[in-house]
Amino acid sequence: MNSTVTIRLNDEEREIFEKYAKVYKGGVSTMIKQLALEKLQDEYDLAIVSEYEKKRAEGKIKLRPYEDFLKEIESE
Repeated sequence: MNSTVTIRLNDEEREIFEKYAKVYKGGVSTMIKQLALEKLQDEYDLAIVSEYEKKRAEGKIKLRPYEDFLKEIESE
């Protein structure tokens, strides 16, 4: 099921959006969807990194050398 979202633009905004849409080789709608999805992905990635850094600072994450990991899986 498709749904429609309406964004009101003045003439200047419309021109800007149309120019940038050409960079994305599509229409304004496609460009806005792509940019919104990219922004959501970036925000999600930042949240994951932030959570990792918090856990690492709290000592809840234990890191070990890659070589030790390789030895472990080779012995299996």
